[in-house]
Amino acid sequence: MADPLNDIELEIIENGEDDWVLFLHIMGIINEAKGSVLTEDEAIAEATGSALALCAKGYAQLGRYTGPTNFVPWPETGDALRTRLEHELKNPPPGEDHECNLMYIMLDILPEGQKARDEQSR
Repeated sequence: MADPLNDIELEIIENGEDDWVLFLHIMGIINEAKGSVLTEDEAIAEATGSALALCAKGYAQLGRYTGPTNFVPWPETGDALRTRLEHELKNPPPGEDHECNLMYIMLDILPEGQKARDEQSR
């Protein structure tokens, strides 16, 4: 059996049931779970860890929102995915500000993530 999901991972998966989860929203979930307001750098670091953990478990996929219905998943895994995410966080696409960048980087919860959440809820 896989490691149990922590409360933050469960909340992220729950929020991704019907739509992609914005990276900025993951930061908010973490702030709420911690019961305090983290600095932006702390929230980004925590959100990065949570998102990458879900990807490593095969429960989610990181990518970028590119239009009204377009989510482009990133093919990288492991250290390459961490490097890609860190680069994307620090280098918004031309014409995109920092806050929009935090909204357009998204996590797609895969059926395996929903299944893991459902099995843990039993």
